[in-house]
Amino acid sequence: MRYLNGDSVFHRLDARTKIFLSLTSACLIVILNTAGSLFALFMLLFCGFFLIRPPASYIRTMLYLMIVTLFATLISQGFFYYFEPRTPIFTIIRSDTPIIGRLTGGVYFYREGLLYGAIQSMRLFSATLLSMIIVMTTYPSDLILGLNKIGVPGKIGFMLTISIRFLPLLMEGTKRIITAQKLRGLQLKGLRGGIKGFRYLIVPLTIDCLRKARRIALAAEVRGFTGKRTEIKEPRFTSLDWVALIVMPTTLALAIWHRFIP
Repeated sequence: MRYLNGDSVFHRLDARTKIFLSLTSACLIVILNTAGSLFALFMLLFCGFFLIRPPASYIRTMLYLMIVTLFATLISQGFFYYFEPRTPIFTIIRSDTPIIGRLTGGVYFYREGLLYGAIQSMRLFSATLLSMIIVMTTYPSDLILGLNKIGVPGKIGFMLTISIRFLPLLMEGTKRIITAQKLRGLQLKGLRGGIKGFRYLIVPLTIDCLRKARRIALAAEVRGFTGKRTEIKEPRFTSLDWVALIVMPTTLALAIWHRFIP
């Protein structure tokens, strides 16, 4: 996941507007508490993600991770939901089963847990899509400039930008190391193979991350980075930014009113 050149609506927004968009959307993700409203927010961000025309490999990876995460969340919350009331959909082990039933208290799959898992999945997917949209449509230097303009110190803005930029590098490093280990005969099938692969992955990945961090630190030091910027361009809000800056707080205010005011 990295910056993609393009001319979408999100590319034309000022970095400060996108920072405000991310904060507003993060608040909405927390405030909205119904499956329908969270699904609407998710679909809005999902459509926004396709507006930036990501590569097919990004879409495949994202859909795969979403399906796996959704399935795992629904299953785990369906079985381990502990709030009341709870309505069992089906039973694996009855509570009156000798020994194991009394020890576990019964194993049931709850309808409320299924709904709770769906809500938490929508929150997680919305946050992920929002992060991807911001990172893939904002050039790193523009993001630092935008953070500076809203009062964030240069060094903190630099650290935030490097942290965001470091995630795709981490994923690329993981993929490269796993491929190298497979070529050397490592088998990753099954739980045992996964644990073994993690053991052979964690050490070289940690060393690789430390090397990258050191290279970045050296590059910043050689260039005399102090957090103070000499700006060669002055960001300006367009009419599109002003529309977004009006719509977003209005939407947030409506969500707060709907959630907290009877």
